[in-house]
Amino acid sequence: MSSTIVSTDKPIHRVVLVDDDSTDNFLHKRVLEKSGLVEEVIAFEQPEMALDYLASIEHPIDVICLDINMPKMNGFEFLEAYQKLEIAKKQLPLVVILSTSVTAESIACKQGISSVVAAETKPLRRETVEQLVIEYFNGASSIAQS
Repeated sequence: MSSTIVSTDKPIHRVVLVDDDSTDNFLHKRVLEKSGLVEEVIAFEQPEMALDYLASIEHPIDVICLDINMPKMNGFEFLEAYQKLEIAKKQLPLVVILSTSVTAESIACKQGISSVVAAETKPLRRETVEQLVIEYFNGASSIAQS
């Protein structure tokens, strides 16, 4: 985890992946990096470690890609815990729920928590990243360049 200053040539500066499956994290990180739209991707296989990281950082996070079905702490429990952190009072990143199947519960969560902007089936697709940039990061021109 570096404390370097992030350049602003890409619309999304930081994405945190939270998924207990290392293969999914690898694939999602690759999609994000290959999109050319994200400066930095940080992956966690344990939600508790992601929460510790998020509680300790000074730089904002733009997007959290979150698996729902994880042992010990599922994605919904992660969101509840995140919202109690001090940083969440200052900044609520966009949340993309990623699951092997998008359930009615995922959609209900999306509607109930304003920071949840998408509920998608795995794997993360470049089109989803591009849609985030268009809708939330004023980035239609960024997509044309990548």
